[in-house]
Amino acid sequence: MNVPFFRVDASGNELRYVREVLESGWLTSGGRVLDFEAAFAEATGAKHAIAVNSCTAALHLACEAAGIGPGSEVLVPSVTFTATAEVVEYLGGLVRIADVDPTTGLLTPDIVEAALDAHPGIDCIIPVHLTGAACRLRGTPGSPGIIDVCEKRGVKVIEDAAHAFPALHVDGTPVGGAVGSVACCFSFYANKTITTGEGGMVTTDDDEIASRIRRMRLHGIDRSAWDRHTRVGAAWEYDVVAPGYKYNLTDVAAAIGLAQLERSEESRDARRRIATRYHERLGHLNELTLPALEQRPDSHAWHLFVIHLHPESGLDRNDFANELAASGIGTSVHYKPLHLMSVWRKLARIPEGGCPHSDTWFAGCLSLPLFPSMTPAEIETVADTVERTCSRQPAG
Repeated sequence: MNVPFFRVDASGNELRYVREVLESGWLTSGGRVLDFEAAFAEATGAKHAIAVNSCTAALHLACEAAGIGPGSEVLVPSVTFTATAEVVEYLGGLVRIADVDPTTGLLTPDIVEAALDAHPGIDCIIPVHLTGAACRLRGTPGSPGIIDVCEKRGVKVIEDAAHAFPALHVDGTPVGGAVGSVACCFSFYANKTITTGEGGMVTTDDDEIASRIRRMRLHGIDRSAWDRHTRVGAAWEYDVVAPGYKYNLTDVAAAIGLAQLERSEESRDARRRIATRYHERLGHLNELTLPALEQRPDSHAWHLFVIHLHPESGLDRNDFANELAASGIGTSVHYKPLHLMSVWRKLARIPEGGCPHSDTWFAGCLSLPLFPSMTPAEIETVADTVERTCSRQPAG
C-alpha cells in the first residue's frame, strides 16, 4: 500500500460553496471573503481577521503595519521556513537568527531574553508555532513568557502560526486570539490544517494595524471593489492612500476555506488520534524520539508528526527516508535551518557559536504522513514500515 505524505480532504461543503460562488458571477474578493474573515475571527477570538493570499503575505503585511523597515532588527528562529525571515528582508530590515529548543524546535522565553540581552537593537520577534505546538507566549508570576519578556523592553511580537490552527496556548486562549502580540499570521497552503489551495489570514486586536493591513493588501486603495460594487452612488470613486500590494484572497478560495473551517476541530481531533496511534505503535523503538502528546487534547494542531532518529542508532535520516519512499511511504523534512541556507548566511546575523540545537533538530528529523483522511490500514502500514526500517542493521 502506498501512503502519500499528505492528501487533501475536501469531503465537506467545498464543492457546494465553490459552485455558489461561480454561479454568483463574483469571483474575486467579496462577500465570501467577508464571511470567511468573520468566521475565522470567531474561531480564534480575535477582533479582526484579514484574509490574504498566503502566510508570506500575512507576515509581510503584519511587519509593514508594525513599522518594520530599514534600521529594524528582527529575531527569527533558525528552524522555520524561509518566508519567516524573507519578509523582513523585503522591508529592508535586518534578520537576526536564534537557536531553538532542541526537543520542540521552538523559541523559548530564555532564548529570547538572552538574545535581547546580547542585541538590544532588536525591536521585533517572530516566534514560530512549529508543527502545531504553540510557543510559550504568556507565563506566570516568576516564569515569564516570550511576550512578557518583550513587553518590558518595548519589543514587538508577530506570531507565525502557519502550522497552528486550531491550537491553544497554555492558558486556553486560541492561537490567533488576544495574547498581546501585534498580529498572528496563518497559512492555508494545500497541506495545512485547513486549506484554500493558497491563502493566509492575519488576526489582530489592534484597530490601526487591521486598517493598515486591509488597505495594503490591495494596492493601498481606500475602498475595495466589493464595497464599490455594493454601495449606492459613485461606485467608481476611490483613492489610493499608500503604495500597497496585490495580496487579496478570492471568493473562490474563501468558499473552500469556509467549508474547511466548518470541520477544523473534527480534522484536528482526527490528526491527534493518528498521532496517538503512532505513539502506541512506535513508542517502544529505541532508535526514535517521538513528539510529545499534549495533556490537553485541543492544545496542539498536529500539523506535523516529526520523529527524530537517535544519532547513536547508526541510522541515517536520508537513507531512512529513501527506504520509506521505496516502500511507498511519503515523508518530508521540517526544516533545514535558516543558518545553513546560503542566502541567510550572507544576509542574516547568525550567533557566533552557530545554532547547535537547530543542527540537532535537523540532523535526525523526519515528518511522517499525518492527515485527517488517513485510513486505519494506512496508519498501520506507515507504522509497520517504520518498524521494519528501524530493525535493519546500520550500514557499516
